[in-house]
Amino acid sequence: MKKIAIAGATGLVGETLLRLLEGSEYQIEELRLFASARSAGTKVRFRSQDYEVVQVSVDLFQGVDIAFFCLENELARRFVPEVAKFCPVIDKSSEFRLNPDVPLVVPEVNPGAVQNHKNIIANPNCTTIPLVIAVHPLNQEFGLKEIFLTSFQSVSGAGRTSLEQLLYENEFIALRQKPDTSDSPFVSQIADNVLPQIGEIDESGNSAEEKKTILETRKILGLPELLINSTCVRVPVTIGHSLAVTCRFEKRISPKKAVAILQQAPGVITAEGGALFTPLDSRNRDEVLVSRVRQGATEYELSLWICADNLRKGAATNALQIARLLFK
Repeated sequence: MKKIAIAGATGLVGETLLRLLEGSEYQIEELRLFASARSAGTKVRFRSQDYEVVQVSVDLFQGVDIAFFCLENELARRFVPEVAKFCPVIDKSSEFRLNPDVPLVVPEVNPGAVQNHKNIIANPNCTTIPLVIAVHPLNQEFGLKEIFLTSFQSVSGAGRTSLEQLLYENEFIALRQKPDTSDSPFVSQIADNVLPQIGEIDESGNSAEEKKTILETRKILGLPELLINSTCVRVPVTIGHSLAVTCRFEKRISPKKAVAILQQAPGVITAEGGALFTPLDSRNRDEVLVSRVRQGATEYELSLWICADNLRKGAATNALQIARLLFK
């Protein structure tokens, strides 16, 4: 993996991926950086060298070993299948995740799925990834029957414009003034507030984000009939997603047994004693942090609190780990 292309290099995920690559073991001979027309011309510094970001174009991907796509669905739909004719593509958009011909991969959970790729590998949703990493080892031992989850998702998961909106609104809140939200990407004020809607709500009452967590989790775990109850909430946090999760299992489970299993699980850090994790603790880390592990209402149920950096393990780190699977 010596010739690398990144489409969406100026976005939050693209920038995070560049930082991870800069500190990685890879000896990169050629780096091609792409973005949409509005970001073309931007200069990016990588390993003491300046690179110009150019507008994404299919023919410019010829000769690369791998392409990372961190673009919105419309651009992914347009470019990914064409670029995949030249090289493997790891795509962060939701466009191909549920396509039966496209593997949806979390390396700690289903690394073997990458073997079935046809040059497109989908990177899951930034909430789905920490969820499946935490529940997968428990499923292997106790058999998952049902998941109840509420996510608390930071604004960076919605992109740079959303992050800037929160920072802008915070300035007004600090002065006890009401911010102008007329141009906000959110349905309401986000500062000093929580929004129980992420994406469009369908006729059944589920939001787009809730459907992603349900359908992607089933696909990754290989449990198409798994019952999942999901509520996704946007919160005024800059970086770091959290989930309050209760699982119901086929076998009896105890917090002690669950913690012992999670302590051995790849990519998981479990709090000891009465310690707890917050989204701030997860920032700039690649692991999924688990705390508040406790018995549910019955001996078949377990509740836990999960935190992860949505830009790293929820996006860029997972993509880089997929690439390592492809080129190991």
